[in-house]
Amino acid sequence: MVQIKPADADRYLSRPDPAVRVVLVYGADEGLVAERADRFAKAVIGKDGDDFARLRLDSAAIAEDPATLADEAHAVPLFGGTRVISVRLAGNRPIDKAVASILNAPPEDSWIVLTAGELRKTAPLRKLCESHKGAWAVATYADTDRDLDGVIDEETKNAGLSITADARSLLRSLIGSDRMISRSEVRKLCLYAAGTDGITIDDVREVIGDSGAFAIDETIDALASGDAAALDRGYRRLVSSGTPGSVVAGAALRHFNFLQKARFAVDGGDTVDSVVRRAIPPIFFARQPSVTRQVSSWAPARIERALALLDQAMLDSRLHGTLADEIVGQTLELVATLAASDKRTRAAPTP
Repeated sequence: MVQIKPADADRYLSRPDPAVRVVLVYGADEGLVAERADRFAKAVIGKDGDDFARLRLDSAAIAEDPATLADEAHAVPLFGGTRVISVRLAGNRPIDKAVASILNAPPEDSWIVLTAGELRKTAPLRKLCESHKGAWAVATYADTDRDLDGVIDEETKNAGLSITADARSLLRSLIGSDRMISRSEVRKLCLYAAGTDGITIDDVREVIGDSGAFAIDETIDALASGDAAALDRGYRRLVSSGTPGSVVAGAALRHFNFLQKARFAVDGGDTVDSVVRRAIPPIFFARQPSVTRQVSSWAPARIERALALLDQAMLDSRLHGTLADEIVGQTLELVATLAASDKRTRAAPTP
């Protein structure tokens, strides 16, 4: 078995093994999945690796033509060195046969990094990566207090700040639902406390709270509802307040993953109301009517398209940090047009 324990994940991912050319990172915490996949990619190509060293392939294209993955994996890099090929699972089209061909004939200059949401033990791709000696399967779970302490320690150390025990305790209680958002909130707090003796409980109360989460939720609901004006206002407000565009993109990615799962459940016989009420993590009651309408209005094909766009934006924002907010903003506008297109399609009279 090559299933890596969560406690050992960071250690393994920071030291790529040349004998392991396929790495699967999966779990409900999209921010942590993205962070760990990115950490592994940087360990392979270096923190300053150029854009040509990282390639993203669409899982739908691989499912359509499994040879696509092997062709890219075995291609000789144009400028030499090693490459990381990133593939995020979107939709329910399997790619395990394509991955199996890589494991049977591993490349010399490429690593394949697969990312996914929650996968059952019986999922073919998970079973394949857990059982093959040439692959790692890395499960991610919600951050524990120890994990959150690690994030807090890392960010405060980078900022040259200390944090009091009571401030740390309060901060832990306010973050933790998503690694990317948690890190962003701690960085925002460090920026607020810059130049002081350290972070106090008053600083945490002033900067961190539910208002940021509500602002992101409102922006995501505007996105999924096709309300371009409200999306633009919400996104600009978040970015101007210090929330990175990548955090908003991560929240959008998680939301559309939920919409996809909800559509599958509804198409399988569940009611929309029951799916929304049973959501994990729970959806705030004031949002439930809006989310219910979104589940009903988004067609599966458009959800898959939105996921592909958001996934590409996440990757591009990491590769081009100075343009990250603009890249995400343009992608969100494009996704909002998909919702608007669905509305027009449903409103069109039947000939």
